[in-house]
Order: sequence, then C-alpha cells, then structure tokens
Amino acid sequence: MKKNIFIFIMIICLLLTGCKSKEYTVTFMDEDKVLDSVTVKKGDNIKDIDIPKKNGYIFVSWSKDGISYDSDKPINDDITLTANWVEEPVPIKNYTVTFNYGEYVKTQTVREGELAVRPEKDPKKDKHDFIGWYVGEYEYDFNMPVTKDIVIMAKYEKNRVIITYELDGGTGLKQIEINKGSIPDRPKNPSKFGYDFVGWTIDNEGYNFDKPINKDTTIKANYEATVYIKITFDSNGGNEVNTKYIPSGSKLNELPIPIKEGYTFKYWAIDNKEFDKNISITKDITLIAIYEDKEELPKEE
Repeated sequence: MKKNIFIFIMIICLLLTGCKSKEYTVTFMDEDKVLDSVTVKKGDNIKDIDIPKKNGYIFVSWSKDGISYDSDKPINDDITLTANWVEEPVPIKNYTVTFNYGEYVKTQTVREGELAVRPEKDPKKDKHDFIGWYVGEYEYDFNMPVTKDIVIMAKYEKNRVIITYELDGGTGLKQIEINKGSIPDRPKNPSKFGYDFVGWTIDNEGYNFDKPINKDTTIKANYEATVYIKITFDSNGGNEVNTKYIPSGSKLNELPIPIKEGYTFKYWAIDNKEFDKNISITKDITLIAIYEDKEELPKEE
C-alpha cells in the first residue's frame, strides 16, 4: 500500500516537471558582432523584438543560415539570427543657378553634381559685344558639376567708343562715336582767335589719325600764338595808307589804292619789282606805291 502511494507521488512530480515551459536563447548578430540575445519560451516568436538600428542603413530582415527568417515562426531551439541591411538613400539636393543678363535674370534648378545648361542664345546689349558667362572675375566652366547655389553674370564689352575733341577754347567738332577698333576721320582744323592750330595729341603724344582707337578717348587740339606780319605802305607822296597786320604765312589778297594828285596809281612794289599778292608773307615788309604821270598818258581822240 505504502509502495503504491510513493509511485503515485513520483508520477505526479514527473507530470508537474514535464508541464513546466522550456526556454530557448535567440542571439542576434550583425555580421560577426553580437547585437543582443534574448530568452524566449518554447513556441514563442520574435515578432515583438525591437528592430535594430545602424547609422546609414535601413534594417530589412533577419536571416538564419543565409535564409530569410520569418519572425512569426515559433522558437523550438536555440538559434542565431543575422541582420540584413540596405544603405540609406542619400537625400537629393537641388541648387539654383541664376543667369544674370544685366537687365533681367533666368534661373535653373540643378541636382547636386550635375551640370548647369548654358543658355541657348548669347544675350545682346546695345553698343556692346557679349564675351562670355562669368562668376566673379573668371569665365564659368559649364563642365563643372554644381555643388552650391551660384550666380553667373553675362559679361559685355563696348563695341562703340566716344571720341571727344578738346578744343581748348577753339571752335570745331566736339564729339563723335565710332566702332571700336576703327580709325576716326580727321576733322577740320579748329580755329582759335590769336592762335594757329598746330596738331592733335592723345595723352601728349601726336596723333595723325592713323591708328585704331579701342576705348573712349580724348583728342586734344594744340595751338601756337599767331605771329603777325607788319605790312607798311609807303604811298610815295600820295595819301596816307594805314599799316596792316596779317598772320604769318597769309596772303595780301586785297591791296589799298593810294591817291596822288596828278598821278595815276599803277602798283605796289618791293625790291624794285611789282609785288605779287599771291605769295605768302612770312616777314615784315614795306610796299612802295608806283605811279604814272597823268600828263604822260595818251590823250583820247
């Protein structure tokens, strides 16, 4: 009787021992690095296990022995699971490329690392030539990847230049506009009272209108004080004739006619010869009146 009771108690103990839930260890790995390990009861799963994190990566799944593991699958033994990752995509950055035409602007949106597109047509500006697109002092290289917001300026160069004639009190042409790199026509010499025009200069160097001009330029008129020649008229007994002054190198185109009673004026003489009024005079001279006696003239019939 006592023996049967003992056997019964032993059976109850075995049954109670067998009913206790068994536990298993799940180890989580990232390549050869242990991330964590947990203990789960037999038949449970890892569905509620926290998803691991890794800088620069996105968790995809767990795998066991190289095969994707179903997190809903019951655990019935110790297992090791390895994390599977994919690289986190880099955010796409866009930059603004601004083309400044001088009078208006246009913009392009360019992805980081890509190229800005050169405008199809070069801009135009009155009296200027377009010479290129610039960032600061340097011409922009459209083969250079864009890595930031940039402003690209249209750069121009004048194709017309202004010639200013500095007349220094004289009268004449004062200003003209010509094509850059051309030679201006020589203007009519300016006039200034009491002075003789002697030539044009640029920056104190003589200019003979034989060299191209590539920028706005001032051409200066140069003068010398006029030298006057004294013309003395000896009326040779006739009425008094006033002395005359003319610029050196000029001509006596008109000569006075003196009056002498009983005589007829013939011509003015110099060095015993009739004076030629068509010659240029460069020194002081005295002209003498030559007459003819009226009584010696032939009488009218």
